[in-house]
Amino acid sequence: YTTSSTEKLLSACTGALLTSLLVTPMDVVKLRLQTQNYDSSRKPTACCSPFSSKNGLKICKLTSGIQHYSKIFSKKGTNQDGFHTIVKNEGLPGLWKGLSPALLMSVPANVIYFVGYDYLKVIIQPYTTTQHSDYSPLVAGGLARTVAVALISPIELFRTRLQAATGVNDFRNVLYGVQSMVKKDGVRALWRGLPPTLWRDVPFSAMYWMTYEKTKQALIAYNNNNNNNNNNISISIVQGDLYMSFLAGAFSGMCAAAVTTPFDVAKTRRQVDAGKGNKDTYSILRQIYSQDGVRGLFRGLTPRVAKVAPSCAIMISSYEIGKTFF
Repeated sequence: YTTSSTEKLLSACTGALLTSLLVTPMDVVKLRLQTQNYDSSRKPTACCSPFSSKNGLKICKLTSGIQHYSKIFSKKGTNQDGFHTIVKNEGLPGLWKGLSPALLMSVPANVIYFVGYDYLKVIIQPYTTTQHSDYSPLVAGGLARTVAVALISPIELFRTRLQAATGVNDFRNVLYGVQSMVKKDGVRALWRGLPPTLWRDVPFSAMYWMTYEKTKQALIAYNNNNNNNNNNISISIVQGDLYMSFLAGAFSGMCAAAVTTPFDVAKTRRQVDAGKGNKDTYSILRQIYSQDGVRGLFRGLTPRVAKVAPSCAIMISSYEIGKTFF
């Protein structure tokens, strides 16, 4: 049975919708942790002016239109404290801030990404297969992600800035900030943060797909071996394509997310800073390391892994099963 393009498209859309709805809260917490100022003694800079107050916290308004609290977002820097702070100051809907642009971004991005990966893998497989291994997932994953990231980068920028913003009228102020940025720097400003995003996503995708295919093959071999030996102790969770795809996706996503976290921090800083400060990825990473050390490079690691692992698991299992269902 050969899966049609329509079935692949519908599967990718379904997976993207489920993934965005379920993991957006973790993404919001991660972005807030990555952009907060850990130096509580630091005063608001000249670019900020008092805007309003909420729950005893002074809110500042950047010239770029983003609002943020003058106090640090999370004193403990933990997921639990992050969730508590957002719900306390912005209500439960604050956890799903940026959901609309996330859906607008994830659906076309995942269609391009997953369908593109399938097609590229078939095309390049004869050229990337050696006697010992098949490297087509590595190459196809990186290429497919490069195309998807380049196309949806403007929406990604808006979503990142919206999720990093706090306070009232945030959508309007972020939109105004993006418009001001375009007037000042031109349309190319919408692709601000693309280099660090590519540094994060291309290695992530290459590593993810290679690990996913190998892990799934290992699970299939393990399952077949148990069935052939009539082993009643066989782990039932690895039975069926759904469970194997879910497990392989979660494990691969977790590994790839952990390794590429420093580039995720650099990407977030680049997109939120409205063009101020260092502009290339290496300089941003050096600045983060000089200020906060290794810990700063991996800030937001826990919520990133907590978001990416289930996100990858849900997306890949929905895509694989959806191709059969549709």
